[in-house]
Amino acid sequence: MEKRICLLAGYDKNNTIEDYVVFLVQELSKISDVYYFADGEMPAAELGKIRPYTEYAESAPHQGHDFGSWQYLIHYIGWNKIGQYDEMIICNDSIYGPMTSMQDIFDYMELRGYDFWGLTENYHSNYHLDSYFMVFNNDILKNIKFQEFWKNITPGFNRKTYETVLTPFLTELGFVGNSYIKNYKKDDILAYPLHLLETKKMPFIRIKSLKEPEFHLKEPVFNIDGRIRKKSGYDTGMIKKHLAAVDDFSGFGIKYYLKNTVNTLKSKFDNFIPRI
Repeated sequence: MEKRICLLAGYDKNNTIEDYVVFLVQELSKISDVYYFADGEMPAAELGKIRPYTEYAESAPHQGHDFGSWQYLIHYIGWNKIGQYDEMIICNDSIYGPMTSMQDIFDYMELRGYDFWGLTENYHSNYHLDSYFMVFNNDILKNIKFQEFWKNITPGFNRKTYETVLTPFLTELGFVGNSYIKNYKKDDILAYPLHLLETKKMPFIRIKSLKEPEFHLKEPVFNIDGRIRKKSGYDTGMIKKHLAAVDDFSGFGIKYYLKNTVNTLKSKFDNFIPRI
């Protein structure tokens, strides 16, 4: 069995470690040694929720987004220690899950012999693997240029800048990478979470697909929590609790439907009124 290290980047505007994050850390700790760092000021009591499942859990404001948190953890751990692992995972907490077996996915991808891989691929700006979950093998971890890449992360840069660069950067170094789920239509495939869960055993659902379904979800939102629970067994109460904490959330049932209908009618009415 491969020995893995996982660098988990966290963020919560209320400086709270929600139940879904605790579950994510618990599950990641079953396949890797987890190191957690959040951009913010998490109280000790909040960090205490995940400390039993991590090798390290701290936070500090740094405005470096995910890549800044991963950079901090790399500096804290050191490449000598990281190089003792067979694989390094980078992950963030912008996802709900896992809802399927992570070990099965690792087994599937390791049979294919990739140097690095991600769960999904993206064609926005350029072809690249989505950085919310990526895996790198030991050859990459010991590569000087890869280490320099992380040393040169600059706070304040948009995380997408580094996400879109990382895949072609590794490819130019001669490493071979791929995606667990292929995106042949070059679409926003994360907007189809139930389809991916059912047909590809996708372990995660992007938070913003459920937080802002009008922009990031291309499946029916009504009772989506019940359908997720039925297909995966995942405790969707954690999803509803998190969304209620970060936004004006009315659930995925009749209240959501009525609220959405009222807002749609109000918008049409406002647009209908002639401007003077």
